[in-house]
Amino acid sequence: MIDDSWEECQRNVAAARALVLQAEISKDPVVRAQGLYLLQMLQAFGFNIYVAPRQAYPNFYVHSIFMPFEAGFGAPCPDFFYHWAFVDGQRSYRIRGRVGATRWLEFQTHKGFWGDPDQGHLGTHDLDDFRIEPDGSFEIIASATRQEGNWIVLDPERRNIVVMVREAWWDWANERGTRLQIEAIDLRGDEPMHIDEAEMHKRLLAVSRQVKFYVEFFLALNQRIQDGVGRNQFFFTPPRSADHVGGNPRAAYMQMVYDVQPGEALIVEVEIVEARYWSLQMNDMWWQTTDYAHHHSSLNGHQARVDADGRVRMVISREDAGVPNWVDPVNPGIGIAQWRWYLAERTPVPSVTKVLLSDLRSHLPADTPVVTPAARRDVIAGRRAAVLGRYGF
Repeated sequence: MIDDSWEECQRNVAAARALVLQAEISKDPVVRAQGLYLLQMLQAFGFNIYVAPRQAYPNFYVHSIFMPFEAGFGAPCPDFFYHWAFVDGQRSYRIRGRVGATRWLEFQTHKGFWGDPDQGHLGTHDLDDFRIEPDGSFEIIASATRQEGNWIVLDPERRNIVVMVREAWWDWANERGTRLQIEAIDLRGDEPMHIDEAEMHKRLLAVSRQVKFYVEFFLALNQRIQDGVGRNQFFFTPPRSADHVGGNPRAAYMQMVYDVQPGEALIVEVEIVEARYWSLQMNDMWWQTTDYAHHHSSLNGHQARVDADGRVRMVISREDAGVPNWVDPVNPGIGIAQWRWYLAERTPVPSVTKVLLSDLRSHLPADTPVVTPAARRDVIAGRRAAVLGRYGF
């Protein structure tokens, strides 16, 4: 049986590799290399979420899952600092923390994760809805049995629940993060740290399944977007259709397969409505978030310039467009752009206009400022310091 599961692991990874290499987008050598990187990263990611966790001894992981450019699985948001814990639905846990000064923080629970045949959304809990002590500290119980006070419900039928924390950073340079700790309340003290052989092969099989699932899922999503709107237009993902794959039911997601060549620019324009959060980010064709620490490849509602008419106009171009709202695709000229609305009164879909970069300013408000190369370098230096500082570097 163990040999059979190992062979299935090998088949799953080999099938994912074949999908990457045979995909139409892989005719571009840069995209192909990004796909090969993806396969390695997914196996490392799978180890971190399936093999490494000990549900009796949980932690909130921050470095082993998402990173600014090393691990961008599933298009994580550049403004969100993600914390991950892996728990057993039959146990009880205590989460302690102290609030920071970020825009908000939420706990989302998943029944299983990528590649699990019955993965599903369990719940979403906003920290603002919990009792916070005057000194900023808080305590939350996560368990299957209802608790008085701050409580996150667990499913006792699931032994592999993911607790994913999204902490939204708005003003990167001037915010500080929330501190979090988690422990099993019912820890006996004699639970082993080792994993027996049968459980190890079960976990390894889950890793390989999520590698194959990921490649299949996002190749299909790319096709779905292009079948729906073609390239260089935003596709509105139906509400809650991504709940089972880690999406947030409080968000509206809009994605575009962009294609912009040297000397061209895409103007992304949308009315800004009342919302808790909004942003635009860039990803490669495999839905790996483009580096946002060393590049100007994302903008949120604090960073972007909103024009006098209440609309924001962002410019995607391979050369620096010299405007505040330039968004760098970081080569090649094809990839995925993603817009997010969170808790918005409405969810307008951005329009997109392709223009020659040389004609760009004739399509923008006359008062659009000029950003010099020196000023851009300063902005990116500030991004780099803020992002690396967020990760403790």
